[in-house]
Amino acid sequence: MSVIEMTTFRVRPDKVADMLAARPGMLAAFREDRRGFVSARLVRVGEDTWLDFVEWTDDAAWDESRAKGANRPEIGDFFATIDTLVSAERGARYDDDADGPRPVRTVAYGAHPSQVGELYLPPGEGPFPVVVLVHGGFWTALFDRRQVVGLADDLVGLGYAVWNIEYRRIGESGGGWPGTFLDVAAAVDAVAGIDPSVDAGKVIVVGHSAGGQLATWAAHRSVLPPAAPGANPRVKPIGAVSLAGVLDLVAADTAKLGSSLADPDAEPSAGAPEPSDPAVRPAVAAEVRDGVARVLLSGSAADVSDRYSQASPAELPPAEVPVLVIHGADDEGVPPSYSRAYADAQSARGADVRFVEVPETTHFDVIDPASPSWRLARDWIQERLA
Repeated sequence: MSVIEMTTFRVRPDKVADMLAARPGMLAAFREDRRGFVSARLVRVGEDTWLDFVEWTDDAAWDESRAKGANRPEIGDFFATIDTLVSAERGARYDDDADGPRPVRTVAYGAHPSQVGELYLPPGEGPFPVVVLVHGGFWTALFDRRQVVGLADDLVGLGYAVWNIEYRRIGESGGGWPGTFLDVAAAVDAVAGIDPSVDAGKVIVVGHSAGGQLATWAAHRSVLPPAAPGANPRVKPIGAVSLAGVLDLVAADTAKLGSSLADPDAEPSAGAPEPSDPAVRPAVAAEVRDGVARVLLSGSAADVSDRYSQASPAELPPAEVPVLVIHGADDEGVPPSYSRAYADAQSARGADVRFVEVPETTHFDVIDPASPSWRLARDWIQERLA
């Protein structure tokens, strides 16, 4: 019966990045030096408070490790970032399911609470092609990555690794320009080295709504100006899928897309999820009266045209990889014309873009794993990752 060591500690905000950077070295030292070490899971429970679950094969292994302390420099480097030890307890692990759940890990790619993602791995040893999922929600912290968990489950069932990412959004520190874009770029680049079973050479990025804009933008990173946020990618996707994406930010700015978030009595789109963090609604509502695009980019298309040219997929140079654009004909949240404008502009420049407008399909139908629109996307993904 395994022993679980549960340690709660505090790390000053200015030391979080150092702590996360020291973590891999500490874990490597544990694997090399500590008999009976099984695994460790780090959980952020507050702005400065962390909980570490460390599993050992038995009590003797746990006792031996405690006696060694910081006997390796890598372990000492990690301990040196901790400000206060709050508590340390041990317990016995009990498994409700003998087979265990499908492996899913929360992995941080940065120091901010939103710079994380869930890594889903299918059974087997790999190497597994990877689908990066980017959720929508008008780029605001009202909504999170739980929107696309159904797609993650479906893709894992096909034998793919899935990296369902979070990123800093409007309504929290660092969201908007350039933080949101830098985070998506960093999250995609994190695929390289995230797990030995993952094939970083076979990556497709899939996004919905605002996430469709970000996923499509990620497919264009290799053709961005060298100084632009997100340029010079470490990981280059081999394709991208936009599901009801906001692919024309200039048109979105003109139409004041997302200004409905300023009205607490506005009817949500059909099938829209409940906000994951309703507490940020007042902060978001106060900013979006003139539309969310100019909040995302800190200005209108007329005022900061250079940012729109670097962020709006319809304005970007042709992507070097194929892009599938799917939009519901009955989408009441994001007009299909935004996706059509992107496809027309990119096709005119010689890009490999396929646009499909699906009849009798709404904004959230496209992320229903049982929908015809998702089956189109899934078939296209399987062709590219074969």
